[in-house]
Amino acid sequence: MRSPFLSCGRTSSGFSLVETLIVLAIIAAVVGFAVPGLQNQIISKEVDAASGRLFRDLQLGRADAIRRGVPVVLCPSPDGASCQFGGQWRQGWIGFEDRNRNQHRENGEEILLSRPSTTSVSVEWRSPNWLRFSPDGEAWPNGHFRICSNDLSEARAVIIYRTGRVRVDDRSPSGGAVLC
Repeated sequence: MRSPFLSCGRTSSGFSLVETLIVLAIIAAVVGFAVPGLQNQIISKEVDAASGRLFRDLQLGRADAIRRGVPVVLCPSPDGASCQFGGQWRQGWIGFEDRNRNQHRENGEEILLSRPSTTSVSVEWRSPNWLRFSPDGEAWPNGHFRICSNDLSEARAVIIYRTGRVRVDDRSPSGGAVLC
């Protein structure tokens, strides 16, 4: 009886070195094309997520002002407890009841929302560096936030109208590009 492990002729059960190198080169080329596209998608999603969080927090601030019948102020806050008026919104923000209407959080004024920092994007607002919703839902000042990726390749505008309406757009309120 003949052993199945012994063969008279040469049979190949694998790939040659040249074939393996060709396959590895093709895989490297495909990965090289896919990685930059994936990085762009990640950056776009970071900007989308930050603008979505800000949009929801602005809507919540407006709804709380109407429901509670008191002004609600949103301002930059790195510590989640007090406003830092010279601070940056990317460090985080809070929304609080402003019963005495002085745009500063006092001990008796309840924090309604708190958002931690968003280091993967920049969040820019105009002066004054706070936003107030009145009990009738109006916003002051009106304007738009600029949400920009750190490499400036992606940008969104979160637009606040005087009526308190909020929307997110790829364009600035004037219709031009969002300038970061």
